Amino acid sequence: MIGKDVYLTQMPDNAVDLADLFRFYNEQSTDLHVFVEKAQAMPKNGATGMFNYGTGYGTILGIIAALRLSHTLVHPTTWCKEMHRGTKSRVPKKRSLEAAQRLYPHVSLMRTVRCKSPDEGYVDAMLIAGYGKRILGW
Repeated sequence: MIGKDVYLTQMPDNAVDLADLFRFYNEQSTDLHVFVEKAQAMPKNGATGMFNYGTGYGTILGIIAALRLSHTLVHPTTWCKEMHRGTKSRVPKKRSLEAAQRLYPHVSLMRTVRCKSPDEGYVDAMLIAGYGKRILGW
């Protein structure tokens, strides 16, 4: 989620808290624009995992629609192609981490202070937000 600034926060566990979070950022910014990674099937995930993923995705889109927030759905290959430029690794997750650390060296990508390695969700969220800023010319 971005305005002119990027805010990185843990995804709330329920729809009410997520709606409150969106509402809070919307009240703080006159130019809020939300970038959401477009959902896609992930064959290695089981049926239950995919159902939960789809439910979460639908909840996010429903809240965005209910609050009438400006938003863009972005396909993973689209933001990766843009944000992975200049990275050396051949492994996509490592490329994302390399790009995030290069572009946002001051941002902690750890979910908690006890974590020993960066959170993949945080890494992707930072890069999607960075992609959004580029697209909007911010």
